[in-house]
Amino acid sequence: MPRSSALNVRKATTDDAPGIAAVLRQILGRRPDCAWAFPAADEHSIAVLTQTGYNLLVATFDEEVVGVIRTWDEEGVGWFDMLAASRCGAGQALLRAVEQSAQDAGLRLLRLRVPEDPSPAGAFHRWGYMPVSHEVVDSTRFLVLEKRLPLLTVREQRREDAAAIAELTGRDPWFFEQQRQPGWFVAADGDRVVGVIGVREAAPGIAAVEAPVLRRGYEGRRLELWMTSRAVTYAETKGFHTATLPDAPNLRRFERDLEDDRWHLEQAEAGRRYVRSLSGTSVIFREDRESYA
Repeated sequence: MPRSSALNVRKATTDDAPGIAAVLRQILGRRPDCAWAFPAADEHSIAVLTQTGYNLLVATFDEEVVGVIRTWDEEGVGWFDMLAASRCGAGQALLRAVEQSAQDAGLRLLRLRVPEDPSPAGAFHRWGYMPVSHEVVDSTRFLVLEKRLPLLTVREQRREDAAAIAELTGRDPWFFEQQRQPGWFVAADGDRVVGVIGVREAAPGIAAVEAPVLRRGYEGRRLELWMTSRAVTYAETKGFHTATLPDAPNLRRFERDLEDDRWHLEQAEAGRRYVRSLSGTSVIFREDRESYA
């Protein structure tokens, strides 16, 4: 089977320790003054880190480790360090992955520490990180840099969302420009609409929930489940006793989650679909969770 030449980011394992150590040795060979950034640089210490509560991610190219980053959260704030890359683009890919993971976990702030002198703060400033405080660690003064992440929400459709909904679904935007349409909801990343879902009456007492549609890059982040749950909650409040949901390709990775939320696959005339009784409250998400804030 041919190997992929794409740059990928994934969770590190103990098998990655030699590759991570090689990347760090390469960085330290060129910039020994960067030793502050890598609290662990030998294979054994890195292998231990992969088995602790820290989340260690690696970037790979042709299955070779070309970058690493460590991330964790403290009291609702995300932190990262050990950002190193031996290939162009790997560092930014790792940082994007950490920001996305933090946003998906409901964290609004992401921080790191850098030395005050000499400071690499300028590089992070280009990526949206600004100094917010000073700290002293072992007689070294550090700047704490911070980035506020956009808020992910699933909310009711607004008239100003019409163009984005049309782009995602192919529907006529005029329908959504006239007024807020009941049963339509959007997923938003800050002010940007990144997904849409609708629910309508299919028959007396039966609500048909459409498969959620998401922009590229937002699929698989469990927004599909959140959007579906929001549509189900709407159907419950409108008195429907049953909901149906297409067995769409973008939902198949969440089959177990849907089963846990009491959706059951069945064969219908138009093909397979999920069916759920609306006698209870969603297990996965609650209606009062309007955002990840």
